[in-house]
Amino acid sequence: MTINAIINDLIKNLDRRQKDVIEARFGLLRGTKQTLAAIGRKYNLTRERIRQIEAASLNIVRKKFDDLPAKKISEAAFGELKKFGGVRKEDDFIKDLIILLKDNNINGRDLKFIFEVARKPEFYRGDNNYYDFWYLDKEVFKKVAGFINNLAEAIKNKKKEIVVHKKFNVFFNEVLKARGVDDKTAFNYLAISKKFKTSPFGDFGLSHWEEINPKTFRSKIYVILKRHGKPLYFREIADRINKVGFSGPIARHRTIHNELIKDPRFVLVGRGMYGLTEFGLEPGAAKDVIKRVLKNKGPLPREEVINLVLQERFLKPNTILLNLQNKKHFKKLPDGRYRLA
Repeated sequence: MTINAIINDLIKNLDRRQKDVIEARFGLLRGTKQTLAAIGRKYNLTRERIRQIEAASLNIVRKKFDDLPAKKISEAAFGELKKFGGVRKEDDFIKDLIILLKDNNINGRDLKFIFEVARKPEFYRGDNNYYDFWYLDKEVFKKVAGFINNLAEAIKNKKKEIVVHKKFNVFFNEVLKARGVDDKTAFNYLAISKKFKTSPFGDFGLSHWEEINPKTFRSKIYVILKRHGKPLYFREIADRINKVGFSGPIARHRTIHNELIKDPRFVLVGRGMYGLTEFGLEPGAAKDVIKRVLKNKGPLPREEVINLVLQERFLKPNTILLNLQNKKHFKKLPDGRYRLA
C-alpha cells in the first residue's frame, strides 16, 4: 500500500472542511503548508478556530490509527531510528524509508502528518545549530546534544592539529570513549549538527574555521595558497578555486586579483604572483627586500643577495642587480660585497 493510499485511508472519515484543513496544514496536496491565518481567511474563521478544527481532526484519525497500515510506517520509522542511535537527519531518514518501504513517493510532508498522528517519532525543525532531523525522544536528544557539544569543546583550540597534522581522530576517539558512543552512531549525530563540516579537500572540523568552510573569496584564496605551500599566479588561484568546487559564485580572475591586493595576508612576490605572509614573506618592492636582507645578514656578495631575494620574490637576477646599483640605498664595498648605504 503506497503512502498516498495510506494517507487517504487515514483521513477518509473526516468531513470536507476537516480534510481541507488537514491537507492545507500539512501540505498534503499542493506541497506547501498553509498558515492558520491563511486557512481562516478561506473559511472566514479565526486562527484559533482553525487550530481547534485541526486538533479535533487529528484526534478523529488517532482513534483508528492502530488499525490502519499507517502504524506500520510509524513502527518502521522507529526501528530505523534505533539503528542509527535514535536520531537521523531528515533527508537521510526519508531516503532510508523509501528503501525500507519500497515507495518512491514518500516525502517529508506526508511523514510529518503520519508521525503527528502517531505522536512519535519527534521532529526538530532546523535552526542555527541543527539541520531538520527526527529523533526518538527527549533523552536521545539530550545524549546527541551532549556528544556534539563535547566534541566541539574538545577541538575548538585544536585547528592546527586537525587541519594541518590530520589528528581529528585522536580527539574524536577520546570523546567517543568518554560518552560511550560507537563511531557509526557518532557520525550520524554529527550529520545533524551545523557546528561541523567537511571541507572540499576532505578535512573535517568546526564549520566556522576558515580552512574548513571558506565563505568569501579572500578565505578561499587563503585556503588555496596555504594548501599549495608556495606562491601562485593570481589566474591560477582563481582556476583552482573553481576546480575545487567551493560553494558560492564563480571566481573571476579580476575579482581574485582585486582581493589579493586588498588583504594584507597576501604578498606580491612577482608579476601577478602572490604568497602568504605566514610563509615568512613580507610586503615590499625588490628594493625593500634587498634592504631587509642586508639589514638582517650584514654585508653580502651579490650572488648571495640574489639567492636570498629570490627566496622571497620571483624576479630576474638582473632586476636585483639593477636595484643594487642604487647608491642612495646600497653601497658596494672594496671586496665586492654590498651593504646598506
